[in-house]
Amino acid sequence: MRMLEQGDLLLAGGLFLILLISSGADNRDCRHFFNSTTANKSGTFNSTSWPGLYPLNSNCRYYFVGLHSERVELNITDFQLQGVYPQCQFDYLDIYADLSSLDPEAQISSPLLGRFCGDRMDILPSRIISTTNVILISFHSDGHRSARGFYGSYRFIDASIYEIGTKSPDHYCQFTIQSTYERRGQIVSPTYPGVYPDNLNCSYGLHGVAGERIQIVFNDFSLFHGGDYCPYDSLTVYDGGTRHAPVLGKFCGEHGPVTFFSSGAHLFIEFVTRAGRIGDASNQYDSSVDYKFNRRGFNVSFTFRHDLVTIDNHPESQNIHHIRGTACDMRIISNSSRNGTIKSPGYPRDFPVNITCIYYIDGLYSQERLEKVKVKFTDFSIPGSMPECNYGYVAIDEEGRPDARVFKERYCGPYLPPDTSSKNSRLVLIFNTDNAREGRGFSALYEFIPDYGIPGENVEEGQCTYLYASKSDKSGTFNSPHHPLRYPDNTRCRYIFRPEPGERILISFYTFFLGTKDTACENNDYLEIFHSGPTAGDRYSIKHCGRQFPGPILADRQIEIKFISRRNSKNSTGFEARFEFVHPDSLHTNCGGKILSPGTGGIIVSPGFPDKYNSRTFCRWTIKASSPFNDLLVYFYVFHTEGTVSSDDTTTSNYGCQNAVLRLYRGNPRYPTMYVEAPEEKCGQLNGEPFLSNNDTFELEFLTSSRALGAKGFKITWTEVHKEGVSCEYFRCSKSEYCIHSELACNRVPNCGRGDNSDEEEGCPTPFPKRGESASGPSVSKFDILHIAIGASISSFFCIVLVICGLYHRRRLSPEQIHRRRRPLPPEQDTVEVRYVAADSSCNTTDRLLQLDHVGLSENGKTTVSSPVTPNQTKKSLPDSTRTTPSDTPPPFILKGQTTAEENAEGEGIKTIDTANHHPHTPRIQKVSIV
Repeated sequence: MRMLEQGDLLLAGGLFLILLISSGADNRDCRHFFNSTTANKSGTFNSTSWPGLYPLNSNCRYYFVGLHSERVELNITDFQLQGVYPQCQFDYLDIYADLSSLDPEAQISSPLLGRFCGDRMDILPSRIISTTNVILISFHSDGHRSARGFYGSYRFIDASIYEIGTKSPDHYCQFTIQSTYERRGQIVSPTYPGVYPDNLNCSYGLHGVAGERIQIVFNDFSLFHGGDYCPYDSLTVYDGGTRHAPVLGKFCGEHGPVTFFSSGAHLFIEFVTRAGRIGDASNQYDSSVDYKFNRRGFNVSFTFRHDLVTIDNHPESQNIHHIRGTACDMRIISNSSRNGTIKSPGYPRDFPVNITCIYYIDGLYSQERLEKVKVKFTDFSIPGSMPECNYGYVAIDEEGRPDARVFKERYCGPYLPPDTSSKNSRLVLIFNTDNAREGRGFSALYEFIPDYGIPGENVEEGQCTYLYASKSDKSGTFNSPHHPLRYPDNTRCRYIFRPEPGERILISFYTFFLGTKDTACENNDYLEIFHSGPTAGDRYSIKHCGRQFPGPILADRQIEIKFISRRNSKNSTGFEARFEFVHPDSLHTNCGGKILSPGTGGIIVSPGFPDKYNSRTFCRWTIKASSPFNDLLVYFYVFHTEGTVSSDDTTTSNYGCQNAVLRLYRGNPRYPTMYVEAPEEKCGQLNGEPFLSNNDTFELEFLTSSRALGAKGFKITWTEVHKEGVSCEYFRCSKSEYCIHSELACNRVPNCGRGDNSDEEEGCPTPFPKRGESASGPSVSKFDILHIAIGASISSFFCIVLVICGLYHRRRLSPEQIHRRRRPLPPEQDTVEVRYVAADSSCNTTDRLLQLDHVGLSENGKTTVSSPVTPNQTKKSLPDSTRTTPSDTPPPFILKGQTTAEENAEGEGIKTIDTANHHPHTPRIQKVSIV
């Protein structure tokens, strides 16, 4: 990346002046040029008409070009554009701070710092500094609404502070610093203190001569904090000349003053940034933005020093180094030695006064192994009393910040300080004897214990066993070791969740990647979830591997999850999940129940079907057959939930029942109360899958996570399959040979299983719809719709003509004729009643007129009219727990013996007509269709 030379500057300035003159008064395509001169190193810029409304349909560009030895700094202090961030679909401001030249090709290839709109100042970078000597701002407005625009300041600053040591010719932020040329100085990030760019990989190699050590001080440090182990942006310090040396520390987030030393004459610093950082989950528009997080970079001082440097190997460990310049500085590095002893100078004799010793104890920090540090004091005697400790003290920093001013508490007196463990891979112990009286000092044991980077209470020290108890935290996350980094091989972890009485534990998975193979999980890394079954004491487990998400989990008792990794983890990043201890009242549970079959069948629907189900929904249906010898057949009539149970390409996509799952418990053969077999988990879109129970009980459990968005849900039919004796007293299915109740035949519901429609074909007036047809009747073609529309139009025309003729005829009648026409008809005369009846979903799709001749009476003076039926069609009402609205369930057919709507609580299409004073003979039905 090259700086713009002075010639380029003059040429570009002349070019833009010509463009400005040629543009005239047309502000819809405007350009503004700000260049650096001796007298003009700063100024302001703003949108047209600011603080008034900027013009519509404008495209303006603002060019800031400094000398080749300068950088450009921008600070926007007022901002209001139409649009919603980060979509910015209306007006927006594009900022290019990484341009290599003014050529149009450079703008095309240059990364965009960001596109901004709206009126939130927290999403704008607090300060912008270019990587070269040019910045371009492009402003666009559409033709709809306008806003106040923007206002800011600029200045051209000296670029020499970003040139540290000798720069690599192949990269603009790779430097080598040698003590023979620079004894001390500062290292700053490429755009400090402005927001740093994405996708950086900068390095700084510091090389001293024999007998020197390097002191590093963090003067200012502000990087995006993406997690405990800095998986996004980070500054890593290596105790050697390359990135292959031991790691002194990996840093991100905010840090105050920090000081530490190399163990030899070389240090290597690596600064890495990424794109697509995680934003604030509470704001849906900030899911991939981090400008509202302060990330100005770093300012680090370095010094090559002789006065600290003589290094001897400690007699107890090859990884312990004494620094005689301060008489007692020590660094302990974990290697083959897992524990050891540290002591105050001169122990057990009196320690020297007026000294400060810093003990750096560093566990391993690598992809293969993370370690924490534990310190236990075995002897302690420092004069003074807590908390003042005015005559000397020992302080411990659990976060590994090697600065004498950063610690929680001072320890002195005759009592042993408590055992302490580091939060990350480094623990720092500070021994200060300023103004102290002589004393024995201290002796302590240190130990390196494995660190798995998992939040929670580690209940087995050194083991990957974590407890999540409701008493401690009501919600939180847990993850695989080192997540989101690759988890180590040959690792076993246990996660135990313990709710309080009356609570339930809800677990849902956010990420899941355990290798690429999914078959059987026998030779793969896997996650095993131990569930509690529907009955108290039941327990089963399901293994998950590959990319198949586990479904959400709900339990009212303690639950355990195990994670096993082998030697084939490769680049697998593991999993992350959330747990919540919830009260049952916070869940949607107004569904489910126990269904006692009368020997027939029924229908089960998801809550709100066909509308979307809610998040945090839990339903459980238990279906019990009328005989312990019968089975139950479940058929997925309609099924559409979130997720999918399979994937055609398991190497690139995740699948599974992440946010919604239906679990099917079939039971063990002939043992109806023991659900020890793992249920089948279903989600996604399924088409007519049947499932047969192993006994007289079938249980279904529907659960959605707190992140479920909702879908149509499901409608499931269930059928009791009779197995008493060899012969079938009811209806025998022709293909599946199931014996089902006769009342289920011709009910427009599949009751014989997959591929067997014999219960809807044999002796039924209209066959059951084939695949692709609606279950509520055959689909209406465009041709039929056209005929219906034409017929309705003609009928309407004739109705209007008849009304006009009637009015005209009425006006011609005399009053006496009108009076005679109003007299009631003779009792013996038949009447005709015409009713318009809308077609039911299970009947013809055309509406029709039913014309009923009332020429007779039934015994009770009433006559009923129902949908046409055949003599062998029967129907009984389903149990209350399986009833649905008429829009959900195809209307069943009616028994001939059923006569009144009061006798059919389901409202199954029966209409009762009062026919008192009419002739007692059978009514005649005449059907007049509108075509």
